[in-house]
Amino acid sequence: MLSFALLHVHPSSSPKTQFHFPHQNQIPPIQTLHFSPFTVIPTKLPSKPSFFRLSSSVWSSSLIADDFQVELGRLLSLLPEEMRRGVSEHPEFSNLIEVVMDLGRKPLARFPSGDFILSDQPITLDDLQQATSQVGDFAVDNRAGISRTLHRISAIRNRKGAIIGLTCRVGRAISGSANSLRDLVKDGSSLLLIGPPGVGKTTIIRDIARMLANDYGKRVMIVDTSNEIGGDGDIPHAGIGNARRMQVPHNDMQHKVLIEAVENHMPQVIVIDEIGTKLEAMAASTIAQRGIQLVATAHGVTIENLVMNPALEMLVGGVQSVTLGDEEASRRGVQKSVLERKGPSSFSCGVEIISKAELRVHPDLEATVDAILAGRYPKYEIRKINPGSQDGIMESSSIQAPLDEINEVLIEDIIQINGGIPDSTELLSATGPSMEGGSGESEDALCIFLYGVL
Repeated sequence: MLSFALLHVHPSSSPKTQFHFPHQNQIPPIQTLHFSPFTVIPTKLPSKPSFFRLSSSVWSSSLIADDFQVELGRLLSLLPEEMRRGVSEHPEFSNLIEVVMDLGRKPLARFPSGDFILSDQPITLDDLQQATSQVGDFAVDNRAGISRTLHRISAIRNRKGAIIGLTCRVGRAISGSANSLRDLVKDGSSLLLIGPPGVGKTTIIRDIARMLANDYGKRVMIVDTSNEIGGDGDIPHAGIGNARRMQVPHNDMQHKVLIEAVENHMPQVIVIDEIGTKLEAMAASTIAQRGIQLVATAHGVTIENLVMNPALEMLVGGVQSVTLGDEEASRRGVQKSVLERKGPSSFSCGVEIISKAELRVHPDLEATVDAILAGRYPKYEIRKINPGSQDGIMESSSIQAPLDEINEVLIEDIIQINGGIPDSTELLSATGPSMEGGSGESEDALCIFLYGVL
C-alpha cells in the first residue's frame, strides 16, 4: 500500500528532524530526513510494522507490570518514609502481600516467606491518621480503597469508633490467571470457586470477568460488594476489561443488587464475590433459574463445607433427609434415614482452590454433591500451572474413585447370590478372594462393613 505523509516543519526549526522509537533495539535505525516547509513523501507501509511484531503476551505483560508498580507505589505512599524504605529494600518486594499497622506496635510487612518488621518505632496515631487521610471513606464493613486501584485498606476500631489499626492489602490484576478454567466458562457453564482467604479467589474471578467480556464478547455485570473486583472509585479498574460493575452500598443489600442487575441491565453473565448469607444464596439460585451464567466465590476449604453449611447449602442444591423403605434400605445397604440433594444446583461446575498454583476441579457439581451425601469419594480433576510453560499450559490429571465403585458392585453381587444381607463373616470371605485374584496392584486387604442393616 502506497501512502503520502504531509509533514509541516516550522521554518525556524532545525532543517534536520530525527525520529525516535521507544524500542530502538527492535527497529532499524531511521535515517535523518531533510524537509522543506511542506514536503510530500511517498512511503511504503509494511503489512505489519516491526514496532508491533513483539509478542502480544510479552507486550501486555510488560504494561501490566508497569501499571502494577505505579499502583503499588500509591499504596506505599500511605506509609512513613522509613517504612517505605524498608519495604522497597526487601528482596521479595514485588511479592508483598500486605502491611499491618497497629497502634503501639511495630509495623509488619507480610511476604510469602513470612513477616518482616519494617521499623523499630511503634505506630502512632499520627501514622494512622496520615494513612487514612489518603484513602476513600470507610464503609460499614470498615473497608476502604485507593481510587482506581485494587488495594484494600481494612480498619480496626476501638469501642469508641476510633481507628487503632490498619491492614493494607495489596491487590493485583493478573492477566491469564483464569486460563486453566477457560474450558469451563466459555460455553456458558456456571462456576463456583471455593477456598480459604488469601488463595486468590477474587483474582481468578476478576480475570474470568475480563475473559468473558473481552475474548467472548458477553455482557458481563459484576456485583462488587466491597470494590475488590473492580477497585475503589467510580471508574472501575482496567483489570476487568469491558465488564461493567455495580457497587453495593451496604452488605445487607447485595441480594437486592443481584436481582436489580438482572432486571435492569440484561446481563449474560453475573459475577459475585463472597456469597455468605442465605439471602444471597437464594438470589443466586433465582438468577440461575433465569438462564444467566453465574461466576461466584464462597469461603470454605472443600465443597463438603458448603454442603454442611445451612446458609449456603442452597448453592449446591440443598440437603434434605429422606426415609427409605425396608426393601430400598436393604438394597442400598444403608440406614433407613439418608441425606439426599433437594434440588438442582445453582452452579454446573465447582473449583476448590488448593493454592495459587493448584486447582481441584469438579466438572459435574451435582454428581460431586450426591457422592458426598452418599458417603462416596467424589471424582475430580487436579489442574496445575506448568512452571516451565510461558503460554499458560496447564497440567491436568483426573482422580477417580475405583474402590468405592468396586465396593458397591461387590455388595450388590453378594446380596443377589445369597438372597439376603450376609453377615460380616460371609461378606469378608466373599470379598477376600476377589481382591486377591485381581490385578495385584494393591496387596492391602479390603474390609467392607454395613451399618444400620437389621
